[in-house]
Amino acid sequence: MKHSIARRSLACLIALVLLFAALTACSGTPDPGPPVPVAIEEAVDTVPFGIAFRQGNTALRDQVWAALQVLSADGTVGQIAQNWFGYDPTTIPADPTATADLEDVRERRLIVGIDAAAAPMSYLDESGAFRGFDVDLARAAGDYFGWEVDFFPIAWTDREMELVSGNVDCIWGGLTLTDHILERMEHTESYMENRQVLLTMSHSGITNLRGMRGGTLALRQGSAAELALERNTGFRDQLEDIFPQECLALGLDALRRGLVDAVLMYETAARYYIRTGDAAIFAWEQSQ
Repeated sequence: MKHSIARRSLACLIALVLLFAALTACSGTPDPGPPVPVAIEEAVDTVPFGIAFRQGNTALRDQVWAALQVLSADGTVGQIAQNWFGYDPTTIPADPTATADLEDVRERRLIVGIDAAAAPMSYLDESGAFRGFDVDLARAAGDYFGWEVDFFPIAWTDREMELVSGNVDCIWGGLTLTDHILERMEHTESYMENRQVLLTMSHSGITNLRGMRGGTLALRQGSAAELALERNTGFRDQLEDIFPQECLALGLDALRRGLVDAVLMYETAARYYIRTGDAAIFAWEQSQ
């Protein structure tokens, strides 16, 4: 009899444990799974991207911009953006007749000066081929007129010298339209408003810029992310520490390992990384 009572008591205890586990599973917080990178919607800074030409070369500027308007109208620009970013952040007006009034559009070789370490806008891949959104966009504009398009990697700090000297016809590849560019070069209108955003991990609890108070931040040394911090001192001053990296790949690795709370980068680059998980394209600088 005692054994029978004991067995019944044990059975009841097991049943209660199973019931509690079942209720916890149904009503508790679901398992969030492994942490994944996420971009914070609130931006640290927003900058316009454009294309720069030598002072006085308004004809080439107008030709390129007109071609881009036609390519925006027929969906080419949007498709290129979708291929690289998974969404379309471009701001090029759609005008299928934009090239109708152009005069003296001749066959030519267009030499494009690009930042070869600005993935996914423009970069040099492992095979030595130029790739990126701006590379595809420049090729599409050249194809529209039947131009040969060549890419010339330049040191970004020397971009104005390369343009003035005639080594390149234009600067194209994540070029921010700063006051200096606007005053000293011919330029297109902005073709994209690119935001500097925080990339963090889904389990961090960081959902806005205030969530980074006392936090640690990685960014690419010498990039527009540093300029964004200069422009948004309120955000910068709340950080505990900032870790400049030789390339974004190192910053992304630090984020994955939990060594920093977030990485500051362009939204287009953040979305590319979230969508593909490909950090290798941000490591160009390491091998140069």
